[in-house]
Amino acid sequence: MSPHPPPPLPAAPALTLAAADQWRAARVWPRLESRWPALLPAVTVLLAIALDRTPERCDAWQSCVTPYAESAAPAVLLAEFLVLWLRPRGNWAVPAVVGPLLWFLPNALPGPWLPTVACAAHLALAGALYRVAAGRRRARAQLATLMGPSVPYPWTLAGGDSPFGPPVAPRIRQVLAALLAVGAVVLLAVGVSRTEEDLRRAAGADQVRATVRSVHPDGDGATVAYRQLHGVEDLTAEVGGERTVGEDIPLLADGTGWTRAADERQDSTSWWLGVGAAGTCAALLALSAHRTARERRPTADGPALRIRVRWDLNGDLTVLPADGGDREPGLWRLRGADLDAFYAPADEDGPAEWLPITALETDEDDDEEEDGPTEATDPVEALLYQGPDGGRRQLLVLRSPDEPHLWMAWPTAARAVPPRLRRGRGAAPDGVLVQAAAVRDLEQDLADHPDPHPEEARAFGLPVALRCAVGPLAAVLIGLAMSWTPEGGVLGGLVRPLFLGGATLIGLVNTFAWHLEVDRDGVAYSGGLLRRRLDWPQVKAAAVHRGRFTLRGSRGVDFGFAAFPARMLHRHFGGPYDPQQLARTVSVLARRPERRPLTVLPGNPAGPALLVNRLALAGYLVWAVGQYLLP
Repeated sequence: MSPHPPPPLPAAPALTLAAADQWRAARVWPRLESRWPALLPAVTVLLAIALDRTPERCDAWQSCVTPYAESAAPAVLLAEFLVLWLRPRGNWAVPAVVGPLLWFLPNALPGPWLPTVACAAHLALAGALYRVAAGRRRARAQLATLMGPSVPYPWTLAGGDSPFGPPVAPRIRQVLAALLAVGAVVLLAVGVSRTEEDLRRAAGADQVRATVRSVHPDGDGATVAYRQLHGVEDLTAEVGGERTVGEDIPLLADGTGWTRAADERQDSTSWWLGVGAAGTCAALLALSAHRTARERRPTADGPALRIRVRWDLNGDLTVLPADGGDREPGLWRLRGADLDAFYAPADEDGPAEWLPITALETDEDDDEEEDGPTEATDPVEALLYQGPDGGRRQLLVLRSPDEPHLWMAWPTAARAVPPRLRRGRGAAPDGVLVQAAAVRDLEQDLADHPDPHPEEARAFGLPVALRCAVGPLAAVLIGLAMSWTPEGGVLGGLVRPLFLGGATLIGLVNTFAWHLEVDRDGVAYSGGLLRRRLDWPQVKAAAVHRGRFTLRGSRGVDFGFAAFPARMLHRHFGGPYDPQQLARTVSVLARRPERRPLTVLPGNPAGPALLVNRLALAGYLVWAVGQYLLP
């Protein structure tokens, strides 16, 4: 008799082969649910650049001013690209609006035929995406009819509460959405204000002749000398564009120090790009936060189906009909979260209940493999709550195919992800290689320590002084580099230091300021800016793979850092910096409970580095925005 009897489960209809065929017939063109449609706005931009014959310089001031409608076209395409790349529901409406806009807006696209072709392509894509969305809704309606009324969750039948807490409140996304929305409004207001101010000054300025005295080292821009009308004093000004020394250019000067080359085009495209990017990201973050807030509402039941699932090499689960063969093609994939629960039968310690995987007894940790087998397995029967493409996350309940065959529950993403395309034999997935390296470390440890003894609780990481200094020092150096290589407009003045500089700073901090603690309760990892703790049942493997230390958690969640700096520091100076030794220690302790430390590290072993680096990043972001808005 199995030591893990089945939990009480409700009766649920089966997903039969006939229902699977109906589901496949309804789900038309599933490959359009990928990111391929995002190529359309990208190709449109490339064609517009290739066909643009606008001269760099113009003859009269009025012809040098680009209308708002023409300047807004790139921002519209950028917003469309972001939406199609992130694939929210209802994304078909975006190309349906963008296509006519590109056709109606004057001079939005160059050439006599590109606006018409782009409009037709966008409308065709909108129609195709709408048909895909309609098929998804039809398939969902068919499954909803098959599932019938809601049935209790397993823990409800067992008389307990859900082992999964509600999703974390989306306050960070709400704050970011609000900040980005405010930023979009500010950029719009500042862009329109500055553009109108330039137009007003240009209308009242005098046109004078100026002579180029020197050219900027990068070749873009020059210093010119001129005199005001009826003036005798030689003045200097800065102009943009490629110039040559001694060249005479027309210059607009209003007598108050404002100047502008009369043949220089005035384009507010960069402002519109900033507004489009910030506004689109704000809307997408707000929608994501709303979806999470809806999932936080508790529920005790939901519709369910009996299915079969099969693990693939990437740790995903593919849904199969309940009455099909083992080689039946999959219907959709289930992507799990880093949350697991198991069923604990009634015993002398208490009644039967569903518990988080972190409550699993340590003597079973080394046998449990919540993230699935390392190779494709035969299908197993399972119970699926909610079904795909509904308003809530799917929930999978099944008996693990690995020893000790616990009954498990996994929440998975609500979206029905299409099955992977079949590929020939190639390189094994990274997760499999990491687990294989962990198995080799375990075998070596079993040979070296046949009589196990507990390890000491300890911390790994680069020196505290280096971890505390890398954030502020990198922020200062990146800020100086951005100041010494200035570029105009929103892209060069705001987007480049904010995103490129910010990403560089985060990468450097994650590389040099990592810190990892191993004690009785599990592994605590600080990546320089974020801190995360995994209990031992959640730790699957660790290895140095492709130049990175990778820590693999349950359900295939990986994180880590670049190993080269730590390896070089250990090679020359020794100390607890060797990433290979760190990976070996974590892998062994994850699979040999008897080797785990018996104590917990006291206090805050990571020190002040986490707070210092967070403040450095916050200060850099404030500087990046301030240096642009307050020149």
